[in-house]
Amino acid sequence: MSYNDTLKIPAHYNIYTGVNGRELRIDYSIPQKGTNADTGIFIFVPGFGGHIDSKIYKKMREHFAEKYNVVTVQCDYFGSRFMQSSDSFRLKNDINIVLNQLTLEDQLIVKNDTSTFINIISKYNINLPVHAVIDESIDEFVDMGYMQSIDVITAIEAIKILLSENSLEFDEGRILGFGQSQGAYILLLANRLVPHLFSQIIDNAAWVEPQYLYNNRSLINSVGNAIITFEFEYLAKRVVNNKKSLSLHNIYNGFENGSFIYSCLGVTDVLVDVQDKERAIGHIKNLEFEVIDNKDVDGTIFKSTNHGLDADFINLIDYALAKKTFHRNTNMKQFKYIVNISKTKLSVDYSNGLPIFQFVNS
Repeated sequence: MSYNDTLKIPAHYNIYTGVNGRELRIDYSIPQKGTNADTGIFIFVPGFGGHIDSKIYKKMREHFAEKYNVVTVQCDYFGSRFMQSSDSFRLKNDINIVLNQLTLEDQLIVKNDTSTFINIISKYNINLPVHAVIDESIDEFVDMGYMQSIDVITAIEAIKILLSENSLEFDEGRILGFGQSQGAYILLLANRLVPHLFSQIIDNAAWVEPQYLYNNRSLINSVGNAIITFEFEYLAKRVVNNKKSLSLHNIYNGFENGSFIYSCLGVTDVLVDVQDKERAIGHIKNLEFEVIDNKDVDGTIFKSTNHGLDADFINLIDYALAKKTFHRNTNMKQFKYIVNISKTKLSVDYSNGLPIFQFVNS
């Protein structure tokens, strides 16, 4: 069984405010037999609804560390705690609209004690639309872009330092990443920010642009007989200025990709248009882009053609890694450079170990 531990380090400062003080939690697993010169690093990046404590990701960290001789890594990235469900909400409609659907007895109970509201409506076939209340602020929010990718990059570099300081061998040229939806998008953006870093990326349904920069997220929960539809409006809609810099069309425009990217997408994905995705990344080097239709739904790897393919993550990773047993990133590491994406410029400085990122005024 792999050796599992947690590392907590000072996180990269908030590039929107310049403020320090946040902590970055990094969970990792080392193969039971230890590391050697061929040991890689494999980072998992969940999307909305997934998180560092999800049972499936814990299982994946332990399983793949042993199977592929990798140090598996996951971090609690910027704003990820706001990407889950919510226990707090406010009604979209006047409460009397709901109360009028209850018996007079139940109406009286709720009016006398509002804490009974959920328990009471759970008895009814009611569809209740609500606004999710999330505690985002400019200090930490679901930016769906640069800060989330920076945390993923930082986690990888921190593990490299940890291994080196403990005299544990590893192959710095074997850095893999797996992500679904927003998690996969984070990896594709990270690949652009640090072009030398990844050897292989598995992209399950990364969107072309983060959808919740423009539209609200909906999450449906069943409570007894009632259906509660949560609507999440994220702060990034108002805070992120140049949203076009977060489009894969611009991120990968003119970019010399050095990693091998396996990208899969279902034909009935309502969040990602297949043709648009192919236009955005289909031209880059070292890419296999696979469109999944009904004939590919095997019930083992791919279980639908919808967003995320209802994929079995473990089987999908095995399937994707079998396509390219090993790939060496062709981009050379630079210690200081500028990333320019659609009028958004970031300076990247690797001079002192962990990279520092900063917006650059045009």
